[in-house]
Amino acid sequence: MSKAPELTAKPELPKEIIRAAKGGELILFVGAGVSRLLGLPSWNELADKVLKELREEGFLDYSEVDQLKTLDARKRLSIAHMVAGENGDHSIKYKCHLSFEATGKGNIYEELNKIGCPFVTTNYDELLSPEHKGQENNAGSIKPGGSANRILERGEFSTNLLDKPATVIHLHGCVSKPETMIVTTKDYLKHYDDENVQEFLGDLFKRKVVLFLGYGLEEAEVLEHILRRGEVFKTGELRRFSLQGFFRSQEPLYEELYRYYEISFGVHLIGFERDKENYEALESIIRSWAPRLEIRKPPLVEHAKIMYEVLGSE
Repeated sequence: MSKAPELTAKPELPKEIIRAAKGGELILFVGAGVSRLLGLPSWNELADKVLKELREEGFLDYSEVDQLKTLDARKRLSIAHMVAGENGDHSIKYKCHLSFEATGKGNIYEELNKIGCPFVTTNYDELLSPEHKGQENNAGSIKPGGSANRILERGEFSTNLLDKPATVIHLHGCVSKPETMIVTTKDYLKHYDDENVQEFLGDLFKRKVVLFLGYGLEEAEVLEHILRRGEVFKTGELRRFSLQGFFRSQEPLYEELYRYYEISFGVHLIGFERDKENYEALESIIRSWAPRLEIRKPPLVEHAKIMYEVLGSE
């Protein structure tokens, strides 16, 4: 059992992630904690916004909304969808609730998008729009040219997408196409029981080095549900990382969670200190890490290996 890295404001970028970028193996997995830095709502805030909308429409009263607030966010959203369906199939205004006003502050997405590797996200927004790195230069690194490829529906999830830089895979759908959004408990269970989703996540964790961003304590349930779809391979090689923020006073919790994620899911937890900048420290970390990530396409031998595995399974 390895020891938890020191909790610092600027944790060191793991060498395994640098190497994965150069080998075409790096996937960034982005959660709600990242979009919250730009003012988008958390799960709880989104549920509150939806319940407020239904109250303003006259479908719920103040007492009902107040009682529903005792439930977790996913249950509230599930009940909200039931209420909306019972009232003329009311269409919940997700685009309105997931909008934000740009500020003069820094933008973590500007830094993330420069990296240009494939992204998987559970966020509904379209703030991830990485620079397309279409062609390689003489040094082998890839350079800008084109726009992001966005995948919204689980029927389109496939292993080959994980090898395409500037691809954004919306694991839970996207607000630009509301019918793809995985919101209710029923949607959630059906989605993760889907064979294509399970195969996609299994291949992702088997073949790629994954860095989770924006999955703090509030998003822990989502993160764990995703990780259960990937077998823990005892190779001795670090292939799963999660960058999470903690206060200094939470060091005992950080150390216990470090052990929990490593034993349960093979995830190496990288903690950063929140005391001075809170979660905004995440932007500073990504800004310092991004220039060191030289994204390349996977080598041809990797493509041949994948083809062999696919043909061998048929």
